Amino acid sequence: MKNPPDLDRNKTITRRSFTVGAAAAATAALIPSTALAHSSTHASAHQQTSAMEKLSPQSRAEVEMKINGIFLKYGSRLNDEQKADIRRIMTEGQEGLEKMRAFALQNSDQPATVFKTYRERQGS
Repeated sequence: MKNPPDLDRNKTITRRSFTVGAAAAATAALIPSTALAHSSTHASAHQQTSAMEKLSPQSRAEVEMKINGIFLKYGSRLNDEQKADIRRIMTEGQEGLEKMRAFALQNSDQPATVFKTYRERQGS
């Protein structure tokens, strides 16, 4: 009998991770699926509008351009829920992009940490 590919025999399940997983599964089983779908749809629409309001007009245009590009390429394969998820993810991610772009860097700025390969550490 073949093991599933995601099962790693070297990883052990701790009591804490098992308890958290069991509690999440039990909670999910108690919530009716219709209530879950309705609340998540309503909450995501509200979060999306509030996230979009925080963005500058240029960022809003950039988000819309990215979303339209995705929908042009994959729109025929996506259902309405997936399209809403893409719109939400792109909108929420734009705020982080704005913050990164606002941070001034020069070509001469060095990274905070230096990448060292395993072999270099053995020789050091």
